[in-house]
Amino acid sequence: MPQKIKVLIAVDGSESAMDAVRYAGGFFDPGGTAIMLMHVLTVLPDLVEDLKKIASAGNLTFDREAQNLKLAQQAEEMMQQAQSSLEAFGYEKDAVEIKIARREAGVAKDITAESGRGYDVLVVGRRGIKDPTETIVGATAYQMLNAADGLPVVIVGTNPDPDHVLIGFDGSENAFKALDTACPLIFRPGREVVLCHVSPAANIDVKGAKAYSAEQEKQWSDEQSRLIGELMDKAKGRLADAGFSPESISKAVIDLRTSRAATLSTTAQKKHCGTIVIGRRGLSMIRDFMIGRVTMKVLHRAHEQAVWVV
Repeated sequence: MPQKIKVLIAVDGSESAMDAVRYAGGFFDPGGTAIMLMHVLTVLPDLVEDLKKIASAGNLTFDREAQNLKLAQQAEEMMQQAQSSLEAFGYEKDAVEIKIARREAGVAKDITAESGRGYDVLVVGRRGIKDPTETIVGATAYQMLNAADGLPVVIVGTNPDPDHVLIGFDGSENAFKALDTACPLIFRPGREVVLCHVSPAANIDVKGAKAYSAEQEKQWSDEQSRLIGELMDKAKGRLADAGFSPESISKAVIDLRTSRAATLSTTAQKKHCGTIVIGRRGLSMIRDFMIGRVTMKVLHRAHEQAVWVV
């Protein structure tokens, strides 16, 4: 019997976290997935220390024991709601565990530490309960994304379609590593996948003049098209090896118009792909940065999709 995919979902009580729960419920196969719902509980005196940072808190006093009990009860109710949501997608009760842990090093650090205990993927909402007005990735999600290097992290937007996946593919070694990691996690019968490559500009303006002649530009463009065609065929083969039918895999090669990130995000919207899979680092990897520039731009643009950073 194949080993189940182990999914860790961070739950903090925000609507964005519930988006993450619903996405995971619809994306993964209930029969082949084990899910851990984790909430990091902030209790007194931790809560008091947080409130001290708010000027309007003044000299508020608390019944510590009563407040901690109330927080624990609220957390339990929230997690039961999340578990019920997954059961509605067909998950058996024993396939979904609940973990409520008292905050130790911090929410992001505590969840990241848990993610290192044999999980295959970490799923989080775009914006946490402490930063609901953020238009980009919230601070806690961003911290987990940086800390969980080596583990796929899914940043979930608002109600993404789980049935159509776009994979950003630049032909690099890192792109193939990301593909090999993602393949067994994203496969599900009937799911459609788009392999998307954004071709860089063939010619460059240097002080108003083209760097290459028209003939050189055509030669370069033809060679790049040949190379990326071979690499995408190889990538398509790996998707087929993971179980995807050839009919469910399509390829899109798009000339760069504005930016790679904008082109990937726009293509995902046009093709109704609720999930975008992209590597942490691509061809332009900079060693000093954990996450590539294009990947971060995609994250900031794809408000509605779920973005897998692999």
